[in-house]
Amino acid sequence: MRQPTADCAGRAAAEYAVGADRDARLRLGYLLLGEGRIEDALVQFRAVDVSDGGGEATTEAFKSERLDIERARRGEPHSRWFDDVRIETAYWSVMRDGCVYNDDVHAKNLLTSPFVQGRASADGKIVIATLPPPAREIEQECVLVGGDQNYSHWLFRNMLKLSTLDRAGLLYTYPWLINSDLQKYQVEYLELLGQPPDRLIKVERNQVVACRRVLVPALHISERAVTLGVQWIRERFAHLLAEPGRAARRLFISRRDSERRSLFNEDEVFAALEPLGFERVLAGHMSVVEQIAAFSGARCIVAPHGAALTNMIFAPPGAAIVELTSSAIEHMNLFRKLARSTQQQIDTIVSDDYPADSGNAAANGAPAMHADYRVDVRQVRETVLRIL
Repeated sequence: MRQPTADCAGRAAAEYAVGADRDARLRLGYLLLGEGRIEDALVQFRAVDVSDGGGEATTEAFKSERLDIERARRGEPHSRWFDDVRIETAYWSVMRDGCVYNDDVHAKNLLTSPFVQGRASADGKIVIATLPPPAREIEQECVLVGGDQNYSHWLFRNMLKLSTLDRAGLLYTYPWLINSDLQKYQVEYLELLGQPPDRLIKVERNQVVACRRVLVPALHISERAVTLGVQWIRERFAHLLAEPGRAARRLFISRRDSERRSLFNEDEVFAALEPLGFERVLAGHMSVVEQIAAFSGARCIVAPHGAALTNMIFAPPGAAIVELTSSAIEHMNLFRKLARSTQQQIDTIVSDDYPADSGNAAANGAPAMHADYRVDVRQVRETVLRIL
């Protein structure tokens, strides 16, 4: 007879001893989930929910799916109707029949969702979520627009995908499902697109809502789809864009109003650029219309990596972009990808200069992901002189 291995024996002992210990159950649940024992993990997580006073909340396993995998592989913009779904309004994931649609709906990391809290199988294909009962049932057919409090994410996760519906003549046919705590810039974009307030179905964040029938446009992820989205938004806002032939402004985008990833030597950088005709712009203090006007009228833009640089979608083809970033976030290559869709030239300057006394070091001594940093002023100036 085959003897149990030490690992198996240890696991059996752990499962036997866990009893009513809430933390032990939680640890065991994560362990079982990592091993692919989904049903066994569910037992432990459900017991934890009971001990936490979960009330009517239900803990369920969901398989991660795509809206239309074949069209996604071809890079085609697309959408999909769903009947009788639940939508959680933290990350705007759609759930139906044991499946969760997130990767091409809102593309936030489900591991950090308040409903998931890191509970995912080793391959990431299965997540376990604890969901409250629907706070609201929406009987009207509607479009899932969703929401995001980050300006850049709002444009890429919520705005560009609307081009799919507009080209199909469906954008204004149904009311839009959207977050209730709209930021000022979100309100401005909705007004610019001509969607009246009475055609918005506003829902609170961090809830679950039940939708009788909802149209879900896929995120624009592929280069082809992003290009189509950028072309669409430029067409919709053409009346706000400066004439490309007259675009001559030189912009230096400030992050001095940001609490993270700021330039320690921003003033020094601007002092080197101002004699070359650059003006300093604080995008967060401008209206959407003002931001569109500034970026569409720019010939050269120097900017630290950040949400404001997303406005490069309004800059004319051929504009020169100098992205300033740090080694901690060098992997965030959104703007380098975007430059191909906007037909703009982009140069990226990467810094690993983190002042020792900045307090931005991670636990292991490495720079924190959103650490402030310095850039080489001479390198910035030389790069700008080369491309002007």
